[in-house]
Formats: sequence, C-alpha cells, structure tokens
Amino acid sequence: MDRFESFQKATFSLGDYLIFIAALLSSMVIGMFYAWRGVSNSTSDNLIGRKTIGIFPIAMSLTASSISASALLGIPTDVYLTGSMYWWIIVAAGLSIPVSVYVYLPFYHQLQLDGSIHQYLEMRFSCSIRQLISILYIFKTIFYLAVMVYGPSLALKQVTGLQENVSISIMFAVCIFYTAIGGIKAVVWTATFQLCMMYGSIIIVLVKGVMLVGGLENVFLLNANSSRIEFFNFDFDPTTRHTVWSLSIGGFFLFTSMYATDQVFVQRCLALPTLHKARISQCINFLLLAGIISLCCLTGLVTYAFYFDCAPLKAEIVKNSNEIFPLFAIQTIRKFPGLPGIFATGIFSGVTSILSSNLHAVSLVVLEDLIRPSFPTMRDSKASLVNKMTVIIFGCVTFGVAIYFSKFQISLDSSLSFLGAMAGIILGVFSLGMFVPWSNSTGAGFGAIISFAIMMLLGISTQIAKTNNLITNDQMKLLITDNCPSFNSTDVVSPSVNFFIQKTDAFVLLRISYLWYTVLSVVIVLIIGTIGSILSEPQDPAKLNPKLLYRVNHNRLLNKAALQPSDETAGATVIRRQRNGILLWEIPRRLSPIIEVNLPDT
Repeated sequence: MDRFESFQKATFSLGDYLIFIAALLSSMVIGMFYAWRGVSNSTSDNLIGRKTIGIFPIAMSLTASSISASALLGIPTDVYLTGSMYWWIIVAAGLSIPVSVYVYLPFYHQLQLDGSIHQYLEMRFSCSIRQLISILYIFKTIFYLAVMVYGPSLALKQVTGLQENVSISIMFAVCIFYTAIGGIKAVVWTATFQLCMMYGSIIIVLVKGVMLVGGLENVFLLNANSSRIEFFNFDFDPTTRHTVWSLSIGGFFLFTSMYATDQVFVQRCLALPTLHKARISQCINFLLLAGIISLCCLTGLVTYAFYFDCAPLKAEIVKNSNEIFPLFAIQTIRKFPGLPGIFATGIFSGVTSILSSNLHAVSLVVLEDLIRPSFPTMRDSKASLVNKMTVIIFGCVTFGVAIYFSKFQISLDSSLSFLGAMAGIILGVFSLGMFVPWSNSTGAGFGAIISFAIMMLLGISTQIAKTNNLITNDQMKLLITDNCPSFNSTDVVSPSVNFFIQKTDAFVLLRISYLWYTVLSVVIVLIIGTIGSILSEPQDPAKLNPKLLYRVNHNRLLNKAALQPSDETAGATVIRRQRNGILLWEIPRRLSPIIEVNLPDT
C-alpha cells in the first residue's frame, strides 16, 4: 500500500535543501541587518525598539509566539485522535484578549513599564517578590523551550533525515545568533517571516490532502461517521480532557496569563508607541491565531479521512503519536519538489519563533530584575553587552536541557500542564497586587511558593501515574486497521499515545484536564495570598500609590489625565480621580449606603 511507502527514508531533494537553507540564512540575515544598522547598541533598542515597530509586525510576532511548532504538529494529531472539540480554544483566546488590552495593558502603560513588567511587583510588594517571580519565570521558560523542541526535531528527522540532536543544534544556533546580535527588532521581523512560512506549510499540506481524499464533503462525512465532528461536549466533569468548559474557561485563563503577564507578549505591546496601536495589534493577532488554529484543526480531520481505514499508530507503522502528522505530510507532498522543503521550513519556523522570543524575554528579565538592582548605575552600552551575553548563556543552558529531555518522552499535555501552572502563579501574583488592596509581600510570597509546591506535586504525581500506565484515555476515537499492509484486524494493541492527560480510577486530581492547571494555580495564589496578608500585617490601602491598584473606568481616567494641565493642583487631581476612577474595593460602599466599610476615601 503506497500510502506508507518509504516513510522512514529522507525525502528531501536538492531543491528542498536549498529552500530549507535559505530559510536559515534569512533569519540570520535579519539579525545581521539590525546589528549592522546599530539598533542594538542600547538597552532601549534591545528591549522596546525605541517604540518604532509597526502594528502589523508586532501582531505577526504575537501570533508566532502564541503557537509553537509542537502545536503546529500536535493540534492536527489531537483532532485526528480525539475529534474537533479543540476548535473551542479560539473562543478562549477571543475572551482573553479584551481582558488583556482593556484591563492589564492600560495599567502597565499608566505605570510606564518599558522594561520588565515584573518591576510592578517591586513597586506594589517588594524587591524579593519581584525576584521570586522572575526566577519562576526563567525556570518556566527554560523547561518549556526544552520540551517544545523535541517533537519538531522528530518531524524534521522524518522529513530531512537529520538526527534529532542535529536538528536541535541547528535551531538553537540560528536562534541564539540572530537574537543576540539583532535585539527585539530582529526577533519581531524574523517572527513575521516565520509565521508566513508556518501558514504556507500548513496550507500546502491541507490543500493537497483535501484533493487526495476527494474534497471537503468527503472529509466531513468520514469524520462524522467516526464521531470526530464534536462541538458541544458540556460535560461538567473536570477530568474530561476537552469540554466546552475546560477549553473556554481553562483556555481563557491560560491565554490571559500569556497576553496579560508574560514578558514575551507584554513586551511587544509595550514596544508600540500608543495603547490604541497595541489594541489594534492584538485584534490582528487574534484573527491570525484563529486562522492558523482552524487550519490545523481542519488538517487533523483531513488526516483522519486519509487514514480512515488504516490507522498508522494502531498498526505500528509509526511508534509515536508525534509522527502521525509528519507521516501524513510526507505522503501527500513528497512527489512535488520544493513542497517538503517548505513544510520543513514551517516546522523550523515554529520552533525558532518560540525560541527567539522567549530567549530575548529571559535575557531582559535577568538584566532588569536580577542584575540591574545590584548595579543601578550600569551604562547602556554595558547593559546591552550583558543582555547579549545572557541570550547566549541561557540559550546554551536551554540547549543542554533540551538534549537531556530528548531522551525521555515527556508528553505534550504534561508540558502544557507545567506551563499553565507556572503561568497561573505569575498571573495570580499580578492580580493579587492589582485587585486585592490589603495584600502584602508576605501573602504574595506565601501564595506563590505554596501554589508552586502544590502544582509541582500534582504534575509529578500525574506524570508518574501515566508512566506506570495507571491512567488510560477515554476520549480516543475508534481507529481502524482493516486495510493496512499485513493487517486485517482491529484488535491490534496500539502504541502509547504520549501526549494525553487521560482518565481511569486514579485519584481525581491526577486525572484533571491539563487546561484547569492555570485556573488552579491562580486560585491558590489568590486565596493563600489574601489569607496570608490578613494574618500578617495587611497593607493599608491609604498608604499605597493609587496607580498601583486597578480602578474602574481606568481608560476614561487615562484619557482625561492626558488633557489635564501640568500645573494642576494636587487637590484638584484627587477630586477628579475620585469622580472618574473608582477603586474596586470602594464599589460596595458606593452601591449601598447601608454598607459601612471602614476604608479611607483617598
């Protein structure tokens, strides 16, 4: 059966290699161009690009940083194995963006946070809280990047013939080079180019696949017959992996933690000169993100239609679920010179966009949160050199961790659980400072540490249970092997599907969907942080700078503040603030005169 013919061999022609090498060189040339123009000689250029980057490149960069190559490969496989419920994640992204651009971003703009957003935590709590969250962020980023490169390197091996370690080495070398020398402008413009390649790779595979299976009508008919067309699973059980609630609510918290408190995304929005442009950029980002997720989901349906009578995973034609989509791509485009090269370039672009943006963000966090506080008089030229060296050092550290992790089959769900838990801790601490006026550094510290301990214990225990096969998947759809070469039975034992949080009689928290991890960590931080603050010495809101707490009608206050004369008296400023900006903890007193709250008016 020719669908599986010569899959294990490299299918690259000379033209494919030329396309792949051209993509590598393009990323490096962009970095060299901005280094040659001298845009990375100051920390302002390196960190925020002097606020001269356009709306569309920032939007493209946000999208490229939102979807990794692992997602590019994993989403089609997820839909192929479990159905179309994943489409609901677009709703989660759509709900999170208004919260990010109308609640958190105006808050940062008012505080003029041009470098690390973690400096807010020092202003609101203390330097130790700022450094604690910075260390957690660095730890999260290194682990995430190390895990995210394995699946794409395996796909590149199937397409190009390069061994996993060679692929990982090339990706890290290129990323470290152009990120270190080019600064944020190189990262943004390279991500713009890389997103175009990601779109191109998924589109050519999708179009060719639809043609081979007889059109979209046949695709949806075959998937409907296997119960893969599913959009309305309203199961309230939190252990069910993908439901409307887990994808929309859990996904909302995950995307909010990204767009509202992750240095990678906030830094790009702050690199724009105005808040209005940042909002436009986020809207474009949503459209681009919804487009590529939809293409990936549709490709998953096409993949099933192509293999509906011979499931390669169940027939052991592939040994790992990460190989399903690369197999489909190779079988559909291998006879067309140049297309395998474009597909491999799309995978490579998905990895490098994530690597470069996160390495740049980590270097900024290290410089601004861990080094500058000890050397406040550091010159810009020296800070720029430190920033570049930090990119190189942490790039090499992440590379070493990635090579080590490549020896283990860490599931995609496990890595997303870890990412969601860590991102939730950071979101929880920021929200604690913005929305709980009596919270203090003691409560914030205890909330972050206890949440980290609980979520790590939960994640490690879940991984151990999965490794010992104590958990099985209950959302897997039927896989048929009737027409496979040498197979005429559906009773073949399938290899392990290595990226699903699954469900059996194990302890309920071990079976909880990975999408709820962010919600859990945020809730733990807010509860422990609030209780810890009350039990220690609660912060007196009257002694806080009002700018450090979120206010209702925040945007109108900002607009009116821009029209105020510079010599306006302090008393008049206070009166206007009380009329236009209401602190959240003042709302009960404003709504009902019978509620007596002993809180100051200022």
